[in-house]
Amino acid sequence: MENKPFALLIKDHETVKDLIERLLQTSASAKRQRREMLATLKAELELHEKLEEQLLYPPLEHRKATRDLTLEAYEEHHVVDMLLDELESLDFDDQAWKAKLTVLQENLEHHIAEEEQGLFPKAEKTLSAKQLEHIEKELAEAKKR
Repeated sequence: MENKPFALLIKDHETVKDLIERLLQTSASAKRQRREMLATLKAELELHEKLEEQLLYPPLEHRKATRDLTLEAYEEHHVVDMLLDELESLDFDDQAWKAKLTVLQENLEHHIAEEEQGLFPKAEKTLSAKQLEHIEKELAEAKKR
């Protein structure tokens, strides 16, 4: 059974994957479209990372079953942020731009798979029902804002 906090996060994952797919289909001449879509992607990822890092990861990083995955997740967020910054600083028609976006996609897919198949199931077993309910409530409220 999937808990709601993770359902919200999984929905974010799907949104981000879709945005990257759409970005990959743009041509080098679509500089304005790429700039706007990248800004949307970055905003989505920044909010998602902030929510995970403030609400989900802290109670997990001190538990043996989830510590390593959580610490790795923080680092994966950092790598994603660096790649986003690099994408913003490149010319949107640069040949390297799409290659870097592909690397971002691969990193995100790896991170998402580790969360959905590793961290989230372990969190469900490790956290109490009360903690999970609290995370669900906090995530829902933060997403509304």
